[in-house]
Amino acid sequence: MYNPLVLRSLLRRGEILIVLAAIAARTIPGPRTIDDAYITFRYAQNLLQGNGLVYNPGERVLGTTTPAYAMLLAGAGLLTGGAQASFPLLSLLMNAVADGLTCYLLPRLGEKLGQRGAGRAAALVWAIAPWSVTFAIGGMETSLAVTLTTATFYLHLNDRPEAAALCGSLALLTRPDSLIFLLPLALARLVEALRARRGIGVGVPVRSAEVLAVIAPLGAWTVASFAFYRSPLPNSPPSPKPAYRATSTPRGWGCWRRPNCPRKCCRR
Repeated sequence: MYNPLVLRSLLRRGEILIVLAAIAARTIPGPRTIDDAYITFRYAQNLLQGNGLVYNPGERVLGTTTPAYAMLLAGAGLLTGGAQASFPLLSLLMNAVADGLTCYLLPRLGEKLGQRGAGRAAALVWAIAPWSVTFAIGGMETSLAVTLTTATFYLHLNDRPEAAALCGSLALLTRPDSLIFLLPLALARLVEALRARRGIGVGVPVRSAEVLAVIAPLGAWTVASFAFYRSPLPNSPPSPKPAYRATSTPRGWGCWRRPNCPRKCCRR
């Protein structure tokens, strides 16, 4: 006999399995660090050594486009060995959790839009898509940026503008190109607030807390970068190639399309 409660419970369990699949797909292969990640790792390491957020000690050059991720790595490293922490492993674990959270949010985002099935499908694709796994195990900030962007949309649709604004500003500090997704949302929010102010529609007006949630992180970083680097715009750092290490790893799912993998299985 058809029981909607049982079906709903099974679907919920399926969503949890997607989250677990996303985490497993990243933790089982282990770290497979790719080029740009070493730049971020070195910035985090120098920060922990007291040299500041720099690539080379004594050179105040902003060469990372993801200051939020670098500082988050430094914070995690502070609790797990300091400057000698395993940043590839820390990055992998952070990315696995972030991607799991994205897969948790996507079905709920779909449900809010009346398309929960599409949300589940999107979560499944993100959980196992080769490129999403590659960037996650490669130490890149993509996973965190996607999580923050997804959370911004979800919070916006659930009328939590302050939290949405904070996630959006942190997403910009994680990946500047998040602006491609956040700018249309910000414009929609502005139109909604203007309509609410005029008594049209049921939108939530912009409050000071929402403005502060945007200005505080972005403003603090802008002031700090001007004071330390004399510019908030990143420059190209020296090549990190001497720090590259091609580790010996078994064949498997995690090494698909890995650019620096010495094995032939990645070059097919």
